[in-house]
Amino acid sequence: MAEIIRNSFSWSFSQAKDFSACPRRHYWQRYGSWGGWEDMAPKGVKAAYRLKQMKNRFALSGIAVDLAVKAAIQSVSQGKETTLEEALDLATTYLRRAWIEHMEGRWQVNPKRYTCIKEIYYGEFSPDDAAERMMWAAGIKEKVGLCLENFYGMVLPKIRQYLAKGNLVAFSETDFFEKESFTLGGIKIYASPDTVIQFDDKLVILDWKTGRPRQFYAHQMETYGLWGQSGHDVVAGAGELELVYLPDGTIQKVEYGEEAAKQTFEYIKETVDDMSDKLKDRDIVRNEPLKIGCFEQTDKLEVCAHCNFMELCDRRFALHVGKE
Repeated sequence: MAEIIRNSFSWSFSQAKDFSACPRRHYWQRYGSWGGWEDMAPKGVKAAYRLKQMKNRFALSGIAVDLAVKAAIQSVSQGKETTLEEALDLATTYLRRAWIEHMEGRWQVNPKRYTCIKEIYYGEFSPDDAAERMMWAAGIKEKVGLCLENFYGMVLPKIRQYLAKGNLVAFSETDFFEKESFTLGGIKIYASPDTVIQFDDKLVILDWKTGRPRQFYAHQMETYGLWGQSGHDVVAGAGELELVYLPDGTIQKVEYGEEAAKQTFEYIKETVDDMSDKLKDRDIVRNEPLKIGCFEQTDKLEVCAHCNFMELCDRRFALHVGKE
């Protein structure tokens, strides 16, 4: 008999951010799509699960860069050489495979394993139009190339210095549902920084960004600081949090001490309370959502235009608002 996988309540920075931007999107992400991988799942649940897996150009470029950067760091940690050309080849291979997977349509059967590209799915450009196709691909290629060039030229030398004295932290093995996490007040908190280096008396936590700087990234890093305290027994203030913006190679140090730890804990508590308002009897143990109508839709159409679930909310028109 197959094991029943339960939809347990959990928290992550991205969940809290999604809930704040649009409670309805949070519903589709956490509840409306749950079980959509099952053959006998209802049609609407299957659709939500399929849409949840879609990747837009920002996600594709981010994943391509992340794969190449992590491979480079792993090589350096093992005393091996690594080159920009190898990184570009790895990133390009991923992007080509993603394109082929979408065009072959295998994502319709297995959306978790095979890539569906949002811009093609929603008709934001035509893959049959050579000019549109090349413009879309060129934008991704340029961003990936710039990020990797800056990583190798400005960031990797610093990583080498860190690894000369510290050790790369191996995260727990992840499977279909599990990611790096810790428990806080009985609630599972997901927090997966990109790279962590362990020294005798501290952790250095690094996270890569392929887009422009945003203020909330610092709060995300503070969550990683709390992860260091809870999962690795690091005292607040004894670690270093570094945001790395790969488009220009700059590194932003995020201060994290006892006050930041307290504020991060309070933020998690407040957002958990907000999310539990959308559960039956506010019971996070049962984790049963109220009816979908209780999860309000955002009135900001620019949010809808970037959302995978616009089809389910009947808001495809958001793609064209302001373009007339």
